[in-house]
Amino acid sequence: MDIETKLPQKNERDLDFRNALKGKIMKFGVPVQVLRESAARGLLDYDQLATKVTEEPAAFAWNLSTALYYKAKGKPWRLAKLRQDTCYVGISFFRNLRSPILDVQTSMAQVFTHNGEGIVLRGTDVIVDKYTKEPHMTGKQAYALLTKALSRYREKAKREPTRVVVHKKSLFWEEERKGVEEAIGSLAKDFVTVHVRAPFRALRTGNYPVLRGTMVQLDDNQCLLYTTGYTPRIRTYPGSRVPVPLLITHYGDSQLNKVCEEIMGITKLNWNTTAFGTYLPITLAFAQKVGKVLSEFQDDKLLQEHYRFYM
Repeated sequence: MDIETKLPQKNERDLDFRNALKGKIMKFGVPVQVLRESAARGLLDYDQLATKVTEEPAAFAWNLSTALYYKAKGKPWRLAKLRQDTCYVGISFFRNLRSPILDVQTSMAQVFTHNGEGIVLRGTDVIVDKYTKEPHMTGKQAYALLTKALSRYREKAKREPTRVVVHKKSLFWEEERKGVEEAIGSLAKDFVTVHVRAPFRALRTGNYPVLRGTMVQLDDNQCLLYTTGYTPRIRTYPGSRVPVPLLITHYGDSQLNKVCEEIMGITKLNWNTTAFGTYLPITLAFAQKVGKVLSEFQDDKLLQEHYRFYM
């Protein structure tokens, strides 16, 4: 028997309910929190369940309450040691689900002030390099995106930055770097590439893995950085696998160790988790989730820039 296969039509695509909901109601200026019934049941009936389907109640309550507090324009905490004159920018890319060209991705910037104020900016479509399989911007695109990012920073921080730190998961192309530098102008600047799959590992004697915050310098502008690992403050390693370091590549005006100290600091600005710190800095940690929400937009005029609309 022949089985007829229905091919998807040109305008058909799968929608994620959470992302589509956030995108559809964003025009009303109201951030929402989606809570599954299974998650609520897992909390309410935690002691009666034979198989635990969610995290334990204390962690669940913390995550939910801090997320709601932040979405209500509160700030659960802030870091004391981040420079107040620095604009932190994370550049990333997401796949444009509305484009008929599969290789098109859209650039995005996540801008953060020293107190954790988050701003999301959507850039323009870029083409994925056919050899490296990495998306990159042209010089004009990079200039436009950073110019917009700095403008929003001034509006939110109510001050002029004297330094700009740009995080990215892939190496900066020369054209990208020149576009960013042109937008930043005479301000102090640091270009930081954060590779999530470092080719090296470090070992530590004893029963516990490498200390969180360990930095292994490879040369003048490159190092391994352990954002996860044994944490003396909580006297344990909260992970379940051998911690994997980030490979940091830096070019700019600051010292490499200072750049790594800042990365360690902004891994603590995730207000939606009980974890002591996240693997990636906040500038890059939510790029995939934010990109999925942005991909549901049909009209960029309805885009809300504040980060609380995407959490």
